[in-house]
Amino acid sequence: MPVSDPSSGRIFIWIISGLLFISIVAGGACLVAYLLLPESETSSSWIPEIGVALVCLPWLFWLFTFLYRIFSRILGYRVSVGTGGSGANWVPNANNADVEVASHAKGGNLNRVSSVASHESEMALAKSMAT
Repeated sequence: MPVSDPSSGRIFIWIISGLLFISIVAGGACLVAYLLLPESETSSSWIPEIGVALVCLPWLFWLFTFLYRIFSRILGYRVSVGTGGSGANWVPNANNADVEVASHAKGGNLNRVSSVASHESEMALAKSMAT
């Protein structure tokens, strides 16, 4: 399995942060427009509702992120996006299920199982002792 670029997650963070910032600015602009426009133009418009919805969008995002973190820990799985090119994958939590990892060493191909009791950190020691 190809290893994904560890900095690829930063792009998503910047995109989401930018969208949430634009949401706040656009919502604030709608609310300011509602205050500044004459009452006859805003009496039947949706400007205040759109403004409040856009300003509340980051709070909803935070709430759903919080609930996702809670339920993913309770249920034992998380959704992984952008790993391996197959889109969104259900990835079991390493605390509850084993994931097969193929490791290459000097002596051949070792198939290991990664879990809480994994010995992956000892691979460098094993490689140095084999030489």
